[in-house]
Amino acid sequence: MRPVSGFDARPVTARLEWACKTHAVSEAKKILDAHVEFELARWSGDARNEQLTEEVAEAFAWLGTVKLNQLFTSAEVVDWCTRYAQEVDLTDELLKMIGAAARSAYVVASKDETRLVDLVPQASYETVADAVIDMTELREEITKQITTSEVYSQLMSHVVYQGIKNYLQAENVIARKVPGASTLMKMGQSAINTAAPKLEQAVDKQLTAFVNANIQDNIRESKRYMDKVLDKAVLSAVAGEVWDTNAQATVSELAGLVPVDAVDEVTDAARQAWLSVRGNEFLTAVLTRVVDDFLKQQGKRKVADVLADIGITESLATEVIIDVTGPVIDKAVADGYLEARIRARLEPFYSDYFGES
Repeated sequence: MRPVSGFDARPVTARLEWACKTHAVSEAKKILDAHVEFELARWSGDARNEQLTEEVAEAFAWLGTVKLNQLFTSAEVVDWCTRYAQEVDLTDELLKMIGAAARSAYVVASKDETRLVDLVPQASYETVADAVIDMTELREEITKQITTSEVYSQLMSHVVYQGIKNYLQAENVIARKVPGASTLMKMGQSAINTAAPKLEQAVDKQLTAFVNANIQDNIRESKRYMDKVLDKAVLSAVAGEVWDTNAQATVSELAGLVPVDAVDEVTDAARQAWLSVRGNEFLTAVLTRVVDDFLKQQGKRKVADVLADIGITESLATEVIIDVTGPVIDKAVADGYLEARIRARLEPFYSDYFGES
């Protein structure tokens, strides 16, 4: 005997169980939809700022109970820094972005008429200048390296050579004491050059050889002289002259001293320098010492207190987070992205809770 069309041949208990499950799934979907709508409303409109403010307040309240060294160790921080320094690459695209930003800044600077004195207070300049002047050992090392360089040697040779030659030609005793002697010597020199054109070259060669042979004594004496006269008073006066010369210069005038093409060259050089530094053990050693010392000094303090000392207060953090994340949240709501993520987070719970037992 064939079953009647549309008749459910399952046992009554099975049909009841199926109906209960169907009803439960339907109810679960309604509750899930309501939950998603509720959460989404908390991140929309004015409620968004209230939610962010509340979360920051709760976070700072918790950080007020947690010590810095309870969150991480110095070894972990150093590991993070060194690992990410190695993994994060300065790609060509990133360099292009940096270069474009630098060029944009250069364009603004090249047209800006703000004076240097309006950017850097004179008191700040003088403080930095005094600090540098007090670095006696650094100053002496700089003087030593300059006076022992080949460029300085050539400069000194040129100066001494020109001084001797000019003296012999125009400023010697005879030229000053004997009337007409200077003119006579110049005429004689002209006659000699005409009769023996290579004679002056020979004299120049001999004079140059004499200067070069004795230049090291002059250089050593010049270093001693510089060490003696470049005291704090003199250097302070020089620093003051530098300020007086440049304080009224505009940003555009200073920018004009740097070719625009140099921006890209500096950017590339900075990349090469960073790639070299990040692979050197020196970076790890510095990070280890800095982090160790910092945690020794601050590790037992509450995190909120440390943040307050560096200027990060609850009110500032709230303001920054609202300003930075607010537009992003609004866009995520408008695009449906936030709703999709809330639903994705809640669906597993409702599926498990209202699913098969």
